[in-house]
Amino acid sequence: MGHVVRCLCLAQVLRDRHSCSISFCMNRDPVGIAHVESQGWLVQRVAADELSGNVATNFQAGAQADILIIDLPGGVPVEAVRDIRRKNPNTLIVLMDGTCTGRLEADLVVCPLQRLPDPASWQGFTGQRHEGPAYALLDPAFAQVPRRTTTASGAMSILVAMGGSDPYGLTLQALRALDAMPEEFATVVALGPAFLHEPALQSWLSGAQQRYEVRRENSLLDLMLASDLALVSFGTTVYELAAIGLPAIALAISEDHVQAAEIFARGRSLITLGLYSRVSAGEIQTTVRDLLNDAPKRLEMARCGQALVDGRGTERVAQILVSGMLERKSRPEDSIGSA
Repeated sequence: MGHVVRCLCLAQVLRDRHSCSISFCMNRDPVGIAHVESQGWLVQRVAADELSGNVATNFQAGAQADILIIDLPGGVPVEAVRDIRRKNPNTLIVLMDGTCTGRLEADLVVCPLQRLPDPASWQGFTGQRHEGPAYALLDPAFAQVPRRTTTASGAMSILVAMGGSDPYGLTLQALRALDAMPEEFATVVALGPAFLHEPALQSWLSGAQQRYEVRRENSLLDLMLASDLALVSFGTTVYELAAIGLPAIALAISEDHVQAAEIFARGRSLITLGLYSRVSAGEIQTTVRDLLNDAPKRLEMARCGQALVDGRGTERVAQILVSGMLERKSRPEDSIGSA
């Protein structure tokens, strides 16, 4: 769902600020497609094996497009991008992934994660590469949040947000740890639209020692603004938290996410506990307790987060894409009609 949400943010800015016509090509997943269509976007449906097995065949809807943006969880292989380019020579090919082999054949690579630092891993790449937190695709509303100058000293509120679907059950892992803590604090649980553990969560809540407020919101902005600390799964949410100036503790669902979380840890906006399967309840409790009792550190983390992510990444990326499209169309040999 993180890929869906960030693409929706980018689509909105491309349409509203740059007058672009947008359509989506998605796997036949009812939750993700319903989320996109509920906001008025056109969706072309394809099967999951078609997306991963033969990307070029299934992106023919983009044959007349000026820009093709590919944002798949596993990226795409280099052969698929070559096939797309052969069939759509005038289309600007953009990959939102800096690790898959397909990145080497893309015109643009845009990714908020900084990975593969070895220059040799990009040998042969002739496009443009934009990586780092400055290119995080967030709702433009996050750019309007004022800088945090104070932090709460009274009753604390913790936000638990483990992504759109929480495939590995981190919500329950976090709540079990928090429920055993004697400290007084309020806990708000934000569930994504594709949350996979509803029966297990409801069963656990019925026997929990503490009371929990469970919320389902399309945007977490208001919940973040009302919270003092967040316990999250690493993903797009971490960039939103940084822009808000909300100190965070993160679990990771993959080694890739563990490495990416280190960028925020080095930037002092987040404490990363590492891979969720190696994190104990005691580690979660100790880290939460330490932050609840250290207001100066929470304020420092808030300031560092807002220095790292300014919330303007979506407009930044949209401008890069439109500029790349206009540059390509200005070349006589690449001249094409409007999409």
